[in-house]
Amino acid sequence: MKKKRIFLLFLLPAFVFFCSILVCIYALIEFADITVSRPGSGKHRPAVDDGQGAKRSTDATQRPRPGRGVQMELSRPKVAIIIDDLGHHSELDLEFINLDLPLTLSILPSAPFTDVMVQEATRNAREILLHQPMEPKDYPCVKPGPGALLLSMNDLEIKAILDGNLRQLPGARGINNHMGSSFTESPEKMSLFLRELKIRGLFYIDSRTTKGTVGPEEAKKIGLPAAQRTVFLDNNPNPDVISNQMEHLLKVARESGSAIGIGHPYSETLEILREYQNSLKSEVIIVPVSQLVR
Repeated sequence: MKKKRIFLLFLLPAFVFFCSILVCIYALIEFADITVSRPGSGKHRPAVDDGQGAKRSTDATQRPRPGRGVQMELSRPKVAIIIDDLGHHSELDLEFINLDLPLTLSILPSAPFTDVMVQEATRNAREILLHQPMEPKDYPCVKPGPGALLLSMNDLEIKAILDGNLRQLPGARGINNHMGSSFTESPEKMSLFLRELKIRGLFYIDSRTTKGTVGPEEAKKIGLPAAQRTVFLDNNPNPDVISNQMEHLLKVARESGSAIGIGHPYSETLEILREYQNSLKSEVIIVPVSQLVR
C-alpha cells in the first residue's frame, strides 16, 4: 500500500507537467491562427461566394500577375492581314490558308472554289469574311462578278443577294467590299447594306477602294462594329514594292497600336509573307481582323 502511494505521488506531477505542455501547444496554435486570419493582415482573406457555387479570393495578392513576357506581349502592336479574292485558284489559295499565320480570309461568292476555301479555312480555324462584290465606277465596263450589289437595285434585291451570298459562306464573321468604288460612296445604299449586317450580327471592313467611301461613317451612325483598310500590300505585285508596303504596315502599327493590311492571292505576296513570317511574330501580334473592329 505504501509503495502504491509513493508511485502515485511520483506519477501525479508528471501528469500535470504533460497536461501543461499540451495546453501551451494548443494556445500557440490558436494564437498563430488568429494572427494569420485577422482582417487587414494582408496574409489571407476569406473567400467570397460569387453566386455560382464557387468561392473566389478577395485578396489582391492571390490574383495572378502577368510576367515580363506577358507584359511585353500585351505591349506589342496588333496587325491583321486580310487576303482578298479567294475562291478562284485552289492550289495558290490553299497555300495562304496553310501559312503559320492567323490570316483573315475573304472569300468571293459563287467562285469556282468557294466551297473548298470555306471548308479548308474552317478546318484550319481561320477567320472568314464574305468578300462582297459591289458596283465600281467603271461599271458595266468593269464587272464586279456574280453576287454583286448595284446602285440600280432596290432594298429587297440587295437583301436577297446578301442572303444568298452569306449562305455560301457559313461561319463568316464579317464582310469587306470587293471593288465598290461607286456603291460605297452612296449613303443611301450603304446605310441599307450596313443595317442588314447589324441585323445578322456581322461586322464591316471597308477596303477603301475610293477616298469618297461613306462606309465607316455610316457604320458609326448605327453602332455597327467596323474598321478600314490601312495598307494595300500588293496593288503593285512587284516583290520589292510588296516588301516596302509590309514595312509601311508595320510602321503604322507601331505608331498607332494597330493596322490592317489587305493582300491578294499572288505568288509574290505569298513569298513575301513567308519571308516576313518570323519577324511578324516577333515584332507584332498577328490577329484576326475581328479583334480590330470598333
